[in-house]
Amino acid sequence: MTDADTNNSDPGSMEPNGSIPVACFSVLTEADPSAVPRVLEIFALRDLIPSQIHVTRSGDENARSPESELTIDVQVSGVGRDASEAIARKLRAIICVHSVLTSERQPHSSV
Repeated sequence: MTDADTNNSDPGSMEPNGSIPVACFSVLTEADPSAVPRVLEIFALRDLIPSQIHVTRSGDENARSPESELTIDVQVSGVGRDASEAIARKLRAIICVHSVLTSERQPHSSV
């Protein structure tokens, strides 16, 4: 297992206030019934539990229409930049995935 395959945060990714950034993934897929479990499996294989998952179907009402797509938004805390990039590569390799966008956000302050 390489450093990029770990699910721990990178030492440099922790903020000065001790907060750990949240990795955000936006995955655009075909409207396929297996798309959501395939995407979530990538996180499960790394023992990661997303803090938030949101799925939206867009396009034609007919789920099998070529215009119909799913947007799967997943947020996971405690994932470093290297691991986040490795996860994005795995997501892009899924057969029904069209694109994967990644970003990082700071958790909300409780102060």
